Amino acid sequence: MEQERMARGKEEKRRVILEASLECISRHGYEATRLRDVSEVAGVSIGVIQHYFGTREQLLGEALGHASGALMEHFASLDPSLLSPWEELRGMIGVVCGMPSLHGRGLLWLEMSSLARRHPELRERLDSVYVLWDAHVRAAVGRGVQDGSLAIDSDAGSGSVDDLTAIFLAFFDGYEYEIASSLVPDDPALLERRAVLLAERLFRPVRA
Repeated sequence: MEQERMARGKEEKRRVILEASLECISRHGYEATRLRDVSEVAGVSIGVIQHYFGTREQLLGEALGHASGALMEHFASLDPSLLSPWEELRGMIGVVCGMPSLHGRGLLWLEMSSLARRHPELRERLDSVYVLWDAHVRAAVGRGVQDGSLAIDSDAGSGSVDDLTAIFLAFFDGYEYEIASSLVPDDPALLERRAVLLAERLFRPVRA
């Protein structure tokens, strides 16, 4: 029991440090973030950070992986066997819109995209998030087409599943850029409402 409590405490401390690292990357950028910055935000000493993560590069690399991993874990929790295709799509929209700090997350993804040109390992992390996000949407839409709950008819000019999925994902990419650039409000409810409106037009759920 005591060992379990200590293990949970260590995992929680790691999580706090990783979240603090992401906040610092959003504020200062990857290149300018220092262990001292993370230490101040996390409320722990630099020695504690080094104990858990070693070098600055190891810490920030794990932090970026933590950011993408959290999103993927939420997607994985949406069980297709318990949800209709439309419910699954709505669930994915809710996950993306419900992540903390849209503005900070937008800045983080912009930073990751910029860094990916110089750091191949970050390119892999970024690509893995997009591929999995794309696969989840595509699977839900394909299931809806198959069972008739989504009224997509590519022969009637509504677009293929590939086309519609690409448009849907591009909406989030563009909207996060606009939030990060302060061109639109950092308003999760507004983003979710607009995302649902777009999804309804693209995927055309059949109402029971």
